[in-house]
Amino acid sequence: MNNLKKYLPWIIRILIAFLFLLSAVAKLYPSALTALGTFEAKQLIPIGFSEDFAPYFSRLLIGAEFAIGLAILFPYYLKKFVIPVAILLLLIFCFQLSYDIITKGPNAGNCGCFGELIPMTPLEALIKNILAVGMLVWLYRLLPSPGNNTNFAALIIIYLVFALGLFALAPIQLSAVQVDLPAVM
Repeated sequence: MNNLKKYLPWIIRILIAFLFLLSAVAKLYPSALTALGTFEAKQLIPIGFSEDFAPYFSRLLIGAEFAIGLAILFPYYLKKFVIPVAILLLLIFCFQLSYDIITKGPNAGNCGCFGELIPMTPLEALIKNILAVGMLVWLYRLLPSPGNNTNFAALIIIYLVFALGLFALAPIQLSAVQVDLPAVM
C-alpha cells in the first residue's frame, strides 16, 4: 500500500499528460490543415467563434493542450498554476458539453475532443472530463505544498513552442481580399 501511495501521483500525472497530449495530437489527425479546418468548422464556429478568429483560437487552444500535457510532467508551478489551469480548461469544456447535451442531446455527433481519431459523443466526453477533473483534484491533494518554483519561464517556453509550432505546421490561410482600385489612365 505504501508503494501505491508513493507512485500514485506519478500514475495520475502520466494519465493526465496522456489525455491532454492525445487530445492535442488527435485534433491534428489525419493532416494538420484538414483536421484544424474541420475542428474550426464543426466545433468553434457553431458555438459562436467568427471565421476570422477561429483559426487563431484553434491553434492557441491545441497549443495549450500540448503544453498542459507536457507541463504536468514537470515540477514547475504544478500546484500553483498547471493543475488549476488544467482543471479550468476541463471545466470550460464541461460547461460547453453540458450546453450541447441540453440543446442537441447526449449522443448528438462527435464532440471533437479527440478530433476524428476517436469520435466521442458529448455525454462520453463530459464523463471523461469529469473523471479527469476528479483525478486532478486528487493529484492536487496528494502533492506536497509547492516549494520555491522559480522556473515559470519554462512553462511559458513550453506553451510558446507548441503554439507557435502549430502556426508553422498549419499556417492560417487568409482569404483573398478584393480591393476596388480606381482605373488608371
